[in-house]
Amino acid sequence: MQLKTKTGLALVAMGIGVFSAWKSWVGTRRFVPLDVAMPLAAGESIAEQFTINYDGLYLIEITAEANPSVETLHCLLGVEADVVRCHGTPSPIAANWIVSAHGHELRRGSSTELHTVPVQSQQVTRVIGEFPGKAGETYDLEVTFTSDAKQLAAVNPRMRVAVASIAYTDLESAGALVFAVAFICVMFGGILLGIARHAKRPVGHV
Repeated sequence: MQLKTKTGLALVAMGIGVFSAWKSWVGTRRFVPLDVAMPLAAGESIAEQFTINYDGLYLIEITAEANPSVETLHCLLGVEADVVRCHGTPSPIAANWIVSAHGHELRRGSSTELHTVPVQSQQVTRVIGEFPGKAGETYDLEVTFTSDAKQLAAVNPRMRVAVASIAYTDLESAGALVFAVAFICVMFGGILLGIARHAKRPVGHV
């Protein structure tokens, strides 16, 4: 086998292998390592442990279905920018949270603080906290709800820990770089294979 053929095949295999490995790795990332039902009674708590496998900023969120209406739900979750639209109706969301690892408190906060805006989706989301996460680490989250939120029962509110949008941006940039490398390998490999095949043709062969 000619050197050009061997090199061409190696480059094509490398390009396909790199892209396949990347897709496989991304497919195993847990971008939402925790997703549980939110308690609706004042004084109830959530105490959950979870392990992450992706470095980045993680958001502690309350999500709900966009029902009965998006405008009403924005008011109930406390994410409506124009408070006049809420007609003086306060949001029932009130919670304190603590994130720990290996028995040591890392960060604490409450729903009264401002946090990173979540990724736009079909659900309405209220971010009540955030913390930097390290792949391979196990975290403990404790959230205590201090007000009654039974009026949210119809929209099935859930408590989630999810990767922030900035982490997705980094992932997309890395994915574009991997694709470029894989494409270059396959392209040059194909060129070398084409040259090798042409060189094997007998003189005068059409």
